[in-house]
Amino acid sequence: MSAKMHVAVIDDNPPQRMILTRLLESDYLVSAFENGEQFLASDETFAAVLLDIEMPRLNGYETCRKLRARPEGKEIPVIFVSAHDTAPERVDAYEAGGDDFVTKPITAHELRHKLKGAIEHRLRVQELAAQSSNAQQVAFTAMISMGDLGVVIDFLRNSTNKQSYESIAQQLIDAMSAWGLLGVVQVRGRKGCLDISSAGDMSPLQASVLETMREIGRIFEFGSRAIVNYEHVSLLIQNLPTDDPDKVGRLRDHLAVLAEGADMRVAALDAASEKDGVVAALTKLRHSLQQVSQQNRVNRTDGQNHILEALEHLARTLRTFGLTDTQKVYVDDLVKETLDETQNYFNDAQGIESDFSELLSQLDQLSRNH
Repeated sequence: MSAKMHVAVIDDNPPQRMILTRLLESDYLVSAFENGEQFLASDETFAAVLLDIEMPRLNGYETCRKLRARPEGKEIPVIFVSAHDTAPERVDAYEAGGDDFVTKPITAHELRHKLKGAIEHRLRVQELAAQSSNAQQVAFTAMISMGDLGVVIDFLRNSTNKQSYESIAQQLIDAMSAWGLLGVVQVRGRKGCLDISSAGDMSPLQASVLETMREIGRIFEFGSRAIVNYEHVSLLIQNLPTDDPDKVGRLRDHLAVLAEGADMRVAALDAASEKDGVVAALTKLRHSLQQVSQQNRVNRTDGQNHILEALEHLARTLRTFGLTDTQKVYVDDLVKETLDETQNYFNDAQGIESDFSELLSQLDQLSRNH
């Protein structure tokens, strides 16, 4: 039977520490700490950390930053626990290095689900890093030989062939990976919104931060993390090489060019989709108008023939009634007047057919222009 994973619970409230311990001890080995200093002084190794935010002296954010500053603490999943759930708190939690966020009062199902998900996500990231280390080394070597700008040029050259949001997002992830950057790409357009993470699965906190910071500005940096926003594209970078400010500056410019190029490609795809819809609508309208015009022409011809035949038959019939000369003249004049009015009516109907023909010609011109 495999050993239980070791989880740390840090909360200055004794009842809360006891509740969290009881909820987790059947599945995990739990160590509880009453403050951040006591936790940081421990030399134990943990698979995950549940960290309260509001604590005296060293709060949860500072505790997480100090943990992340240690080599052995960079990869440990940290789930923040708070009685408040606001956008600023979630952004602060992400900036401090958190992986997820749980709001008090905590339910057992949610806690176990999030803790299990955070640990599994971290294990998948570590496994992916181990499996791709050789490939990354090759990519880094190629990047050095061609230069950072070569990645940008390659992206711009190939992006014109991308015909879907997913292919554009994946190309951005590949370009970021060529620079050794990890993060998330979000593509937004008429067909919806798509998120892709370089680690495979996007954490709940990453999704929350992307949504919160979409309108914060074109480029925003916080520590080793940065976000680049355009109308249709956002890039969330989580590991800028802050020990090399010159490289960070170059990457910032390159990332902006990548995002802008991708933004233009998404806009082009949406425009092409809209054009296809307009052409289809014009084609359908033209077909309907053709059918109406043809039916109107048939109705006009049939109606004209029926009315003329009826009037001629009426005139012949009336003449057999023994009418006087005066009455015959009156009937003939009446029939002639009716024939003239009927002809005017059908002339007007023929004019409507001409209008239909002109309208169809204009629709043909619109279809060709699109």
